[in-house]
Amino acid sequence: MTHAAAGYLARLGLDERPPATVATLFEIHRRHAERIPYENLHTMLGSPPAVDVPSTLARVAAGGNAGYCFHHNGVLTAALRALGYDVVPAWGHNWDSAAERADVYVGHLALSVRGLPTADNPGGVWWPDVGCGDGLHEPLPLVAGTYRQGPFTYRLEVRDDGWTFHHDPQGSFGAVDLFDEVLTPEQERGAHRKLTAPDGGAYARRLVVQRRLPDAAETLRGCQFTRTGARAERVGLTAYDDWRDALRALGISLRGVDDDALRGLFDRSLAQHREWVASR
Repeated sequence: MTHAAAGYLARLGLDERPPATVATLFEIHRRHAERIPYENLHTMLGSPPAVDVPSTLARVAAGGNAGYCFHHNGVLTAALRALGYDVVPAWGHNWDSAAERADVYVGHLALSVRGLPTADNPGGVWWPDVGCGDGLHEPLPLVAGTYRQGPFTYRLEVRDDGWTFHHDPQGSFGAVDLFDEVLTPEQERGAHRKLTAPDGGAYARRLVVQRRLPDAAETLRGCQFTRTGARAERVGLTAYDDWRDALRALGISLRGVDDDALRGLFDRSLAQHREWVASR
């Protein structure tokens, strides 16, 4: 195992190399979902982090921010392979309507893990995904059905060429189609450039920070904090100090972030928030 992979596990509180079992897969997934938030902070600050796994793994191991799905699931893939899991790459895209579903593009990096049969999942194929923001808290068996995790009820369809995840109606997106295919590095970098482009990239429009807890999902979108599930809450954070404290509480590292740049992002987010409130 590489030093960076060991550092990633240490950040999750796993200081010894665990065995490649179903129990370990679940434990790594839960700890990652709770401790390393999905976020686009540096993209919104104009410097989206590269998606190559070594630099992401080193950054996360050192306590830094991860990024979005390409970063999170890239790190998870590397760590699981280092532990000896049989990881199969996949990719997909989110959709909320039939028209969006028909517009297939690379918008999500994913994976499945094979060779771990249980009584409830005799096929032994699992879908871990720590890159869906307010999505999974634990891996799902890659078996069609309905699953309950905390406040959310999910539905999983299995197709010949992949699978489809339908989020709970309370979730931040409708569904995601996944495909059992490997992305080339060029495809991955091209998708990353498009998604984080400052002139219209999907991940460069509004600040989003999310983490998944056992009984809830927490989201900071712009200046609006929402907690779905236990102790539900919705509050607008219109003071800079409160907003910055919320970032930290969600697990965001502000180490090395210029305070003037952060204040500028807050000002832009607050203007968007006030426009949204006025339009309701």
